[in-house]
Amino acid sequence: MTSNRTSTSSGDTSSKRVSPKKPPAGKRSSTDPYGTELALKVKRKGRGHLAVSYWDLWMTLLASREFDADLDRLAAEMRAQRDRHSVIGLGQEEWKGRLSHLRDLQRRLRAGGLDLPAVVEAAGALAQKEARRARRKVVEKPARQAERSEPMRWTPEKKGQDFALHGYWSDFPVSPQPYADRIAANFDSRRFYTENQSFSVARRLDRYATEGTALAAKGQYAEALALLRAVLTGIIRIMGFADDSCGVIGDAFQEAFKEYLALDLAATGIDETVFLQDLLTFLIWEDFGLTYNQTHGYFRKLSKDQGQICIDFLRQQIGNLQSEDLDYQAQEALTLLGQVACEHRRYDLFISLARDMKTDEWQRILRLADAAMKARKRDLALLVFEAALQPGFHYDLLRRHYEQLQRGVWKPDLKK
Repeated sequence: MTSNRTSTSSGDTSSKRVSPKKPPAGKRSSTDPYGTELALKVKRKGRGHLAVSYWDLWMTLLASREFDADLDRLAAEMRAQRDRHSVIGLGQEEWKGRLSHLRDLQRRLRAGGLDLPAVVEAAGALAQKEARRARRKVVEKPARQAERSEPMRWTPEKKGQDFALHGYWSDFPVSPQPYADRIAANFDSRRFYTENQSFSVARRLDRYATEGTALAAKGQYAEALALLRAVLTGIIRIMGFADDSCGVIGDAFQEAFKEYLALDLAATGIDETVFLQDLLTFLIWEDFGLTYNQTHGYFRKLSKDQGQICIDFLRQQIGNLQSEDLDYQAQEALTLLGQVACEHRRYDLFISLARDMKTDEWQRILRLADAAMKARKRDLALLVFEAALQPGFHYDLLRRHYEQLQRGVWKPDLKK
């Protein structure tokens, strides 16, 4: 997850992960257990027992036999398979679910003071019986919906996406939720809006944004903040069941987003930390491209203290996201951190940022170097390139810019 307030508990909540009964859906063989069924209980260090499902046992046995009894090594293999996007074998969503379950298993083992040998020993003859099934069940065979565990169904990615839409709303001076309910009632999520129908959808959304602007004009800033924030979440949800090939729904979003960012925070009464953390979380997770280039210059307007709130929060988020195997979102947070550093002239952060960014993306490195050059810090710009130039997708392009800068030429095209 991306917020401490919604982090997964490390306690034993195994009742949500292990079913003592056989799932009712689907046919099954007489010898093949469902992954969610209880396999055994292992005495924890201290009081109580850890309920071990067959998913837990299969992952434990596979890691013990093929990955030197190291669940992190098994996790690395799952990550590699997830990122391979192969049409053969398990799909990406399957890998995300299994990786989520494995991480949950690791947390429960740590909370119980247990390791893999303790589980294998407690399993006794069952370990030998299930060892032959472990590889097939964990890395080869798709799971039916009925045998997916809670962590498989409710992955960190799904939790993060959900939290980004409304996770901070209880801390707003006026909750956006009633407005969000009103917006949702006007759109049927069970149907699909075609490209032609998207124009009508956009017009309805524009009316909500206009209403929010009117509230601000009347001095009802807290209400305007709530309504416009609800519009942003409403549009993200609508994008999931609408064809926006013409971009008119996206245009409605950007208009509402512009009005939202233009609100006077002090007048709305919202705590600035709540507003900024909600905004940054939304930016990290928005993946329709609706906010792309929409915050250029925004962070420059913030005070020094507000800028530091953003920097501290984004640093925290990068670590949290990486720990949840949310690599794409961690990179989004890193890009945002680079933007805040540039717009707040935090030159002290440039080299470490470039080292973390590497050459996976080119634009953010050029922006760091360009900010240094505009401040007449050519040596810093060179150091940015030297820190970033590690093997990666855009190594050659960034190397060319670096060599040009060494010759005294600096003409980057940041709008490609």
